[in-house]
Amino acid sequence: MGDTLVSFTAEKLSDFHTGKMTDAYLYFGSHIHQDVTCFAVWAPDVKSVSAIVSDSQDANERQYQMAPLPLDPTVWEVQVPEDLTGFVYEYEMETAQGELIRKTDPFARANEKRPQHRSIVAGNSKHVWSEEVLEKKKSIVNNHFEKPMAIYEVHIGTWKRNKEGNFLTYRELAGELIPYVKKQGFTHIEMLPITEHPLDESWGYQTTGFFAPTSRYGTVDDLKYFIAKCAESGIGLISDWVPGHFCVDTHALAMFNGSLLYEEQRPERRSNPDWGTLNFDVQKGEVISFILSSAHYWFEEYKFDGCRMDALVNLLFIPNRPERPHNEEGADFLRKLTASLRLHYPEAMLIAEDAWHFPKVTGKIEEGGIGFDYKWNFGWMNDTQAYLKTPFPERREVHRKLNFAMAYYYEEKFISTFSHDEVIPEKGSLLGKLWGTTEEKFAQMRLLLGFWMAFPGKKLLFMGQEFGQMDPWNFQPELDWHLFDFKAHREMASFTSKVLSFYKKERALFELDYDRKGFEWLDADNSEQGVLSFIRRGHLAEDTCIVICNFSERPYEAFQIGLPTNGFYQQIFSTASGGSEKAGNGNVVELQAQPVPWKKQPYSMEMELPAFTVSIWKLKQDGSVEA
Repeated sequence: MGDTLVSFTAEKLSDFHTGKMTDAYLYFGSHIHQDVTCFAVWAPDVKSVSAIVSDSQDANERQYQMAPLPLDPTVWEVQVPEDLTGFVYEYEMETAQGELIRKTDPFARANEKRPQHRSIVAGNSKHVWSEEVLEKKKSIVNNHFEKPMAIYEVHIGTWKRNKEGNFLTYRELAGELIPYVKKQGFTHIEMLPITEHPLDESWGYQTTGFFAPTSRYGTVDDLKYFIAKCAESGIGLISDWVPGHFCVDTHALAMFNGSLLYEEQRPERRSNPDWGTLNFDVQKGEVISFILSSAHYWFEEYKFDGCRMDALVNLLFIPNRPERPHNEEGADFLRKLTASLRLHYPEAMLIAEDAWHFPKVTGKIEEGGIGFDYKWNFGWMNDTQAYLKTPFPERREVHRKLNFAMAYYYEEKFISTFSHDEVIPEKGSLLGKLWGTTEEKFAQMRLLLGFWMAFPGKKLLFMGQEFGQMDPWNFQPELDWHLFDFKAHREMASFTSKVLSFYKKERALFELDYDRKGFEWLDADNSEQGVLSFIRRGHLAEDTCIVICNFSERPYEAFQIGLPTNGFYQQIFSTASGGSEKAGNGNVVELQAQPVPWKKQPYSMEMELPAFTVSIWKLKQDGSVEA
């Protein structure tokens, strides 16, 4: 943000009150201009407001009486003839009932590190975005629907710690996390919320600072440094952001002016007992402007490439109703939000986390949709895990869990997701929940990642699963990096890297993710043998891949697969050989299709198919036999 001090106008105030303001962060909060610090806050129905400022925790407090604007008595302002960069402050209000309460600034751009919670006068950022970085960012998001996307979901506070056991700073993460992500082959990083929050164990989802990056990991400019380094490395960066609810802590938005100001007015819709949060009143103009401005702020100020919006279930469905009726008020608000972001940041990726089945979440607004680009595929994730948790003899009874996702897949633009929610203590790690012996678990983990890679949709994997984290993710100091001392985990990390490298070079696995021409079942219903087979296509016929997934513990010496085209086929990937196209003897596997119809296909071939294997084949372009 620059050092230009903006002033409220009648038009801007009208936009704020009617839910049309998208840059409220330029007007509200604390700002510095030419050695003058200005404070502004929306606080209707109070008797007085003061800014309580001090230069340290132990310093004497200064009290600056604020005055209501002549144009709007609900907005209070004061200008202090001093540069107060780094000073901490709160607003003290006398409520309509005569009670004195203190609150942090809803528009603060920095807050103290927990357990302290006061706002900080952030001053003006010194970071300058280079043209190189901005151009890199354009190339990262350009035509993203037809590009490979493998997202590494990370909680940066528990990914890794320094030698003293403390959090890595944003700058330290730039030196460690980015090279690791590049080496593993991921294309994007998605960070669990870095908006300010008082409780570490909330993972950032109980937000108190909607404009403040958490001070746990450094300053505003430290964060911008990290973001720039991601772009320079060609890594996209996605923020995890909470649009619908906020923390109940009394120092923040809850009962901000001594009454329900930001909260949902209806008691039955107000709170989320499971999360310990309060729902926003998304019908109130000022609250809409607050949320819109927060979303715009992170794109404008920090240049994120995308935003994953958390817990849309409480906006798309009426809260606290077990029958989950549609919440048209929340859906209309989300349409305003996505339309506003699309207008100002047309290149930004908007990702929805909706665990239920509201229609057209990724549909166009003009066609009755909500306007997101992508939606997490919880159904596919839960069904696939449920299948792999099932004992081997019982798997034929639950085979439909493997193929059911394609019955609804083209209703939305899905991301195939294995997220943080799935590896918490109540559920266990991804590796840990698989059925079988330790050796069988690792084989099935390779199978799972191979299936994840070959299945339609962009990809997301939570940190630690790439090397086979054994324990569930908890708010512990860091991931179990000591597991790299063991061969099985080193090989798992190496395999993940090979999977993603293969994925990124095979156009059939990403170009037509959301086009029905990009996928065709060869055999979806082979429950007896526990095998799925399908075709993935790209724009060019020569990119077509044949995918065979053996989810059974049984190997097949002569497995027959139907083929649409005659010719010589070469195995280009196998989880059984650690991601290599070669068989155990080191030779590349090639087979010729035979004019033997099979499963409605005119040709077929027989292959050796080991247990727990994804095998991918491609028609050779030299020496092939014409149909």
